[in-house]
Amino acid sequence: MTRPARITVHLNNIIHNTHVARKMHGGKILAVVKANAYGHGDRQVAAALAPHVEGFAVACLEEAIILREEGITQPIVLLEGPFSEQEVFEYNRYQLTPVIHHIDQWQWWSAVNSQKPIWLKLDTGMHRLGFNEFETIQLCSYKPNHPVPIVEVLMTHFANADSLNLGMVELPMQRFERVMQHFKVSSSVANSAAIMLHPQLRGHWARPGLMLYGVDPLGRVAEQVGLKPAMSFTSEVIALRWIEKGEAVGYGSLFTADKPTRVATIACGYADGYPRTAMHNAPVWINGEIVPLIGRVSMDMITVDVTHHHHVQVGSTVELWGERVSVADVARHGGTLAYELLCHTHRPSRYYD
Repeated sequence: MTRPARITVHLNNIIHNTHVARKMHGGKILAVVKANAYGHGDRQVAAALAPHVEGFAVACLEEAIILREEGITQPIVLLEGPFSEQEVFEYNRYQLTPVIHHIDQWQWWSAVNSQKPIWLKLDTGMHRLGFNEFETIQLCSYKPNHPVPIVEVLMTHFANADSLNLGMVELPMQRFERVMQHFKVSSSVANSAAIMLHPQLRGHWARPGLMLYGVDPLGRVAEQVGLKPAMSFTSEVIALRWIEKGEAVGYGSLFTADKPTRVATIACGYADGYPRTAMHNAPVWINGEIVPLIGRVSMDMITVDVTHHHHVQVGSTVELWGERVSVADVARHGGTLAYELLCHTHRPSRYYD
């Protein structure tokens, strides 16, 4: 028998979530499948979504090539653009669209592909990538005798789209709208958080990422809008024991029993993608009930308190996250984000349905 820790990716739920995003946004969908589709499998996810979206977004050339070789024909937008002039030729070969965010990229593209469209990135306050307002307007004012890229979409990325404070998104949006007056092109401003929380931020092209996989950035909107979890992380109980009051569990003896306690050991740990930083009482589902994590998470095992759950036996099915336990809840107990947990599930056996 193989080790019971396993990941199941529900492709139909990803398709469902994509339709939720489209219904909320109303425009075109650029499905974000970078980082191996947030840990869900870029090949499988892109193949499933191809009939349902207008394009895909990835971070880099290697990710884009995987999709092209998988047979994806829709536009593929590379969110970080080319990293060298030589990469521009690979963009041609694979028919890829760059996000141009600094002047070197602009010049590389102009020299080789002046008649091929780009997405242009405006920095509205995130201050990671993008041209400022003045630089962006200057780019669109280049003299006609200079070969310049054709801007197809003007885009930005908000630092606080997941905030319910409208003031945190109004100023960036005002900056974006001022620049848009100089461009007669489509726009793209809405990531998952903006789609779900801020209707005023929706543009022509939506860029849903996390919500495609059934999670929302705030951890409290997913069910309200009808998102379905796309990943189930499951395992089994592999050992049971009773410990007496005063006995400890796990490395560092971080948990000490204050009464006789029945402990279940589960085949899952931080090597499987479960957060090592998860604290006591993180939720774990076993045979229909939620039980609390106890003790320190180790490389390939965790322990939970099943004192009052006599039906739990060796071989009982466990859900670490999925339909019954939100990955966002586990992330909060681990002091991290659902993004990180989803991306780190590499070792468990993987299945698609």
